Amino acid sequence: MTLIKTAVLLIAPLLMSGIAGAGHHEKGNHMMLAAQPGQVMIVYHWPCADADTGLAALKSMIAYERDASPYPYSAAPALHEDGAVVSVDVHGSVESMNNATAWQAADEEWQAQFAVMVAACGSADDLSAHVLTMQ
Repeated sequence: MTLIKTAVLLIAPLLMSGIAGAGHHEKGNHMMLAAQPGQVMIVYHWPCADADTGLAALKSMIAYERDASPYPYSAAPALHEDGAVVSVDVHGSVESMNNATAWQAADEEWQAQFAVMVAACGSADDLSAHVLTMQ
């Protein structure tokens, strides 16, 4: 009987550590937050006559911004269920967003790429932006 108790006492901690550690490898599978508190997320929505060309132009513009903007931020292209071209941008702060917007207005290449989007999607008056301050 003592031998059985000793064996159980030696094996039980090994089994418990295995059970407690089960799934530890799955921690990397959790989704990260889309943005952190204090960051600014902008969702641009542009009904587009030629969504394929508009989306290709948006992807090109995002690649240019990633390399050229002195104010880094993330941007992801998407298609809305209504067929509109969408960009979801995340800026570190309101100040960073304002700086990036000023850079875009002054940058000739960015403006040329925006003109390609206008040609594909129509009037920029149809472009809407929803600005969210993350909490």
